Amino acid sequence: MEYKNQIKSAILISIYISLMILAAIIFSLYINKESLQEIVKNTGAFGIIIYFIIVVIYVTLTPLFNTAILIASGYIFGGQLGFVINFLGTTVGLFLIIFLVKTYGRPLLKKIISSKYYNRFDEITQKVGPITLLIVYVLPFTPDDELTYIIAAGPIKINRFILPIIIGSLAKAAYSYIGDFGAEGIVIALYFRVVLLIVGLIVVGIQEYFFKKGKT
Repeated sequence: MEYKNQIKSAILISIYISLMILAAIIFSLYINKESLQEIVKNTGAFGIIIYFIIVVIYVTLTPLFNTAILIASGYIFGGQLGFVINFLGTTVGLFLIIFLVKTYGRPLLKKIISSKYYNRFDEITQKVGPITLLIVYVLPFTPDDELTYIIAAGPIKINRFILPIIIGSLAKAAYSYIGDFGAEGIVIALYFRVVLLIVGLIVVGIQEYFFKKGKT
């Protein structure tokens, strides 16, 4: 019975990974700033809502490819509105990742991995923690969403993810200014990241200090 549960869990995880790969292929082939602009144009008043949903799907299912759509937001809606859409879509997408992993992924992994290795995994994710996640979110060209999947599979409770996700989403949202202003937007996005990294390290550092203090 235990072996059957392990096989079933492995199949379910494989299906989800396959879904992510399929989504990445479809989006890369058919979704670009021109097609997104056309979708928004043809859907009228619902265009922003539909675009927001697409951003959420991108963040959740295609973690390696969502930078392009964050830039496209600025191209289609302008820097400021694109920033808001990016922030909300990224925040919802990241929390959705955590919800899916905590609710389904972690229990499935427990059935596949031995308790010895899983306990070791929990120890490592505790050490990596929210501060590392914040740094990865804010710095460019890092596997931020992928790391969310990994850390969310550990024992860290969702309340410790809130600040890193909000601050990290603000940093990622600034990609909209690149789509709106080009080279000038790169400077704006970089400025956002530097400021948010400094503020984030202070705020999340304080959070983790009190968390560890509360455990002692």
